[in-house]
Amino acid sequence: MKLIMTKDKNNVSNNQNRMRNRLVGFATLLLILALIAPWIITDKSNTTTSTTPILQPNIVNQQFQSVELTPDDSLTQNNSSDVANFPYALDTDQNPSSLISPEINAEDVSEPITTDQTVTTAQDSKLYMIQIAALRNKQKIEELVALLRLNNYNVKVIPKNPEPNQLIKLQVGPYAKREQAEQVIDNLNNLTKQKSIIITN
Repeated sequence: MKLIMTKDKNNVSNNQNRMRNRLVGFATLLLILALIAPWIITDKSNTTTSTTPILQPNIVNQQFQSVELTPDDSLTQNNSSDVANFPYALDTDQNPSSLISPEINAEDVSEPITTDQTVTTAQDSKLYMIQIAALRNKQKIEELVALLRLNNYNVKVIPKNPEPNQLIKLQVGPYAKREQAEQVIDNLNNLTKQKSIIITN
């Protein structure tokens, strides 16, 4: 009886081992297919090679040298050289005084008239700057410059190399229109905690 039970246990364990081996084999097969399948399935038409021929410089030069003049080109060259050989004859019927330009009187020349358009373009050409601060503390100016550049503002320090205890102006800009500067000034005041003003450059 014990022999039969041990045989049954051995059969059951053998069956479990076989089942486990089959599952492991199936899992490895699926893994291999998962790795290889994308390579097989991918569309090979996407990987087209360039069909444009690459010309070497010496071949291109040979092609240009081998081009000869066509008969039409040679005719036009002959005609142009024939025209150059004819002497120029002045027409005697033509009045020679008509070829001379009349003298211009100073009274006839009027001064250029300034219009409103030229005045407005001159006003539009002004650049507007926002002056953040004018301080003698170089360290505070450097902190403000770093803060403004961190926030992508175009910063200008006047003078660039200040002497000790010299007044340093910190400006942002330039802006083409005053309205643009007015839109930016509130953000600058909130960012720097300074009272900024708009100046023309």
